Amino acid sequence: MYKKIIAGTDLSPTSRIAIAHAAALAKSLGSDLIVVHAGDDPGAPLQELGEKYGAEVVVKSGSPAEVLLSEAEERGAELLVTGSVGMSGAARFKLGNVPNKLSHHADRDMLIVKTDAPGKTEDFDGYKKILVGTDGSPTAMRAVQMASRLAKELGASLSIVTAYEPPTEHELEQARKAGGDISSVWSQSKTQRETPSEFQWRIAGASQAEDVLERATDCAVEMGVSNADVRTVEGPPAETLLSIAEDEDFDLVSVGSVGMAGAKRFMLGNVPHRLSHHTPTDILILHTT
Repeated sequence: MYKKIIAGTDLSPTSRIAIAHAAALAKSLGSDLIVVHAGDDPGAPLQELGEKYGAEVVVKSGSPAEVLLSEAEERGAELLVTGSVGMSGAARFKLGNVPNKLSHHADRDMLIVKTDAPGKTEDFDGYKKILVGTDGSPTAMRAVQMASRLAKELGASLSIVTAYEPPTEHELEQARKAGGDISSVWSQSKTQRETPSEFQWRIAGASQAEDVLERATDCAVEMGVSNADVRTVEGPPAETLLSIAEDEDFDLVSVGSVGMAGAKRFMLGNVPHRLSHHTPTDILILHTT
């Protein structure tokens, strides 16, 4: 699935945890692991880290985010790995500055390892439970496809969730003021006809959500996963996935870089943006644009 994986480190305890997760994933998938350090050559400590995990080590001058992005481009790496904190000094948000920049600008899949979780250590034997969200959009269904393939190759369990929630009147009014495009498809209900397109995904009822999951199930089966747990949950997508991930001890949340969000505020869709800042566990942002 991933032939080359690039992981960044500043040799801090938190970034070492991220490297351990990247190494475990690389070992399971038979991928080449390249550990990248931005700045002056730290010498022996970096070499020892590479030897510990059988990884190639690279040192380049420049800002960490830019170095990682350029190295991934030059090497043709399909996956970037970084810790949720570290490599950045003080963080402006709950997500460190470097992973925040990477998540918004990476043109490939990105794994953010939750390195500041209580009790998190370098001891890691791989992902066992994967959670992926979908709203049935083409990009979100691609995320289901990719997450299913990963679950198959890792021998992990897979849960697929679609959340549905009607928009509030205030949200609809704000969207209309912002110039939201209102659909007028005759086959739709009055509520749907009067709802701006960026909120259309939110008005799906349970029956529509079940249809989305049926297609997601077929997608998972095509990828070799015949026993995925699928469910519909009423509620906002980001909060729903966060709650499930925390309550059921998932070790990886997977989401597309766009989709499940309507219009994007940033280069990264709103839902993956919120998940990356608040998820209680590792998050794999799949490049679905």
